[in-house]
Amino acid sequence: MRLALATTLLFAATTAAAADPKPLSLSAADVSGQLAPYAEQIEHCYLDRTPDVRGAGQLQLVLTVTRHGSLEALEIKTPGLAAKLAKQIDGCIRETIETVAFPARRTFTTATVPYFFQRTLAPNAGPQLSCWDPKGCHGR
Repeated sequence: MRLALATTLLFAATTAAAADPKPLSLSAADVSGQLAPYAEQIEHCYLDRTPDVRGAGQLQLVLTVTRHGSLEALEIKTPGLAAKLAKQIDGCIRETIETVAFPARRTFTTATVPYFFQRTLAPNAGPQLSCWDPKGCHGR
């Protein structure tokens, strides 16, 4: 009797999970898509507080998202920065993304989102406008 009941329950749970149309967890595209509107502010949270840091700067957001799409945990890693500075960046980013919501999934998702910043002393260093077109970019 117990075996039949356990088998029935297992079958019901498996059938319910198979009937759920949502994907198992968030994809990288899901996570980056939801964070995209906040990217500029996240960048400012880091760069505005580190004007004297030269070389490569690294920031990692480690997100734990519930199956309902809410942010359960957030760890902000800033390797190589002083604790006081890291705490300021942490507070700014938390305030920025506290309202972000993700699509619902069948299970929770843990994702690490890396950001890399490169500062140099070279004149006119930074993003350069470019073009790629098989016909050429002259005249643009």
